[in-house]
Amino acid sequence: MGGDFTTGVYANEGQEVKSYTGRGDLGRTDLYSGERVPKNHPRVEAYGDVDELNSVLGVLLSALPESKGDLRAQILHIQSLLFTAGGWLATTADSPKFETVVNIAESETRVLERFIDGMDRELPRLKEFLIPGGHISAAFAHVARTVCRRAERHVVLLSAESGEGRAHIELMALITFLNRLSAYLFTLARYLNRLHGIGDAAWKNSDSDST
Repeated sequence: MGGDFTTGVYANEGQEVKSYTGRGDLGRTDLYSGERVPKNHPRVEAYGDVDELNSVLGVLLSALPESKGDLRAQILHIQSLLFTAGGWLATTADSPKFETVVNIAESETRVLERFIDGMDRELPRLKEFLIPGGHISAAFAHVARTVCRRAERHVVLLSAESGEGRAHIELMALITFLNRLSAYLFTLARYLNRLHGIGDAAWKNSDSDST
């Protein structure tokens, strides 16, 4: 199966996929599971944020030097996982297709934690709030972090109506993954700045500066 969960366009392997269908011209779209829903539906908001996050990670990847093959491999792996999550989010639990889609494995959260721990060992202890910025790659990591937080919030909204069973369990696991991914991206931003000789930019309370 191939296709794009953001447009509802899917095809079997070897089948041509068009870049447009015209079916969304009136503000509705097809979920992968087949339902027609408004484009501001909570499920569409959730997988739309995941798609946006994936795109920002693509920009971040383009800002990473070829010499940082380990970081590039991490980002590419995360992008693949996010596409998996998007397809899962585009499928409702009562659809026959739900039995065929997979979500991100819970073990991937532990993989992120290992990535975070590895970078943390090379960073100074964090003692204050930081202003996003620095090297362009770090700035993109911060943008990705905030999009990830938005995606997490929209998945939380879905979980409120997911009931019990597999769908709810996997939604909660996805929330955990996105929460850890935002921590990974924050740590990555600090790590990228350090690689380029740029220190953390600490936030200074303007009230305390004036006293």
